[in-house]
Amino acid sequence: MLGFRQDLGFAGSVQSVAAIAVHPEIDAGGSDGLDEAAVRTWETMNLGDEFEGEVGSTEVLARFAGPDSNLEPPTVGATNTVAKALPFASVGWRDGKSVARYRMTTFVPGVHSASDTEAQAWMPQLSLHNDRLAIEHGLHQEIGWERRTDASGMSLFLFADKVDNPVLEAMGHFATGTTTANSSTFLFDRSSGLLRAAGPSFSSAGFVATVEHRLPSGSQVRLSYANGDALALPPAQPSSPTPVADLPAMLAAARPRRAQTYSISLSGTLDGTGTRWRASYSWQPEDTVTRVASYAENVAEPYFNLRLRQPIHFHREGTGGLEALLDLRNLLAEGYQPYVLNDGSILVFAQDQRSVTGGLAFTF
Repeated sequence: MLGFRQDLGFAGSVQSVAAIAVHPEIDAGGSDGLDEAAVRTWETMNLGDEFEGEVGSTEVLARFAGPDSNLEPPTVGATNTVAKALPFASVGWRDGKSVARYRMTTFVPGVHSASDTEAQAWMPQLSLHNDRLAIEHGLHQEIGWERRTDASGMSLFLFADKVDNPVLEAMGHFATGTTTANSSTFLFDRSSGLLRAAGPSFSSAGFVATVEHRLPSGSQVRLSYANGDALALPPAQPSSPTPVADLPAMLAAARPRRAQTYSISLSGTLDGTGTRWRASYSWQPEDTVTRVASYAENVAEPYFNLRLRQPIHFHREGTGGLEALLDLRNLLAEGYQPYVLNDGSILVFAQDQRSVTGGLAFTF
């Protein structure tokens, strides 16, 4: 990642972020991996104390790292590369501590609310659709109101969405003798066993309400509720997986339906060690495989999650720019929906799979 910011005084600022990610573990149609890059550029504008605006775009480029001999291009001259511009804009009117805002965007944030210091936070999710690379995108419009003070905040947003190529994620347990290298239906992560495929496009309308408050200890609590449409799969029986013909039939069975989400999150910093932590729980009907409010920002991840970020001190006067990260997702293993394919393979769909992620972050 590489970022740039130029402050324009009271007028606002101009910012750019470039991010590159290389995924040698991704397999699709015999490829040797997946490369993706994104460049986001935006400008914030302030017109006095009352009006504020933001406008920008995210340019995305993704390609398979190896040959696509097993993929059938839909047209002559088609390649295994996809590129797209995803514009966004917002305008707000401020009255004291309250802001009324309109926002439009075509960029769908990933399920994982990655930190801005992670490259994946600046990139849309990828999958396969009709044997081709597909970028999850669409059109989101919202009008809303929010009020913030030093100790609390509340907001209410009404939205209308359209989501193209929504990403459905599953854990694949493939039958003996079944190869995933020849599949042109999904992207397969060989290291984790996860696959990602594009579901049917859908539209949604609803609202998101949020309340947050700073506790006396310095921690923060946040409650939110969302109502809208999400893609749902036919009910699965955990004790007896539901038989289906194949993955395309499974994807075709997904349909949008009305759903609700209830979320609570707690965050703070431990005295002495400086450990930053965030615990959250978000409930949504288990047969849904996409979020109710796909474009909502700063939302809790599905189910029960815990994130820790620990500065590592090399000197008494500073951290040395090094932090240890630990991310635990879906600790209670909720929302799993198993299905059996006609070849004996088992696919376990979920909004978010249970996982443990750790690493180091360098800042310089």
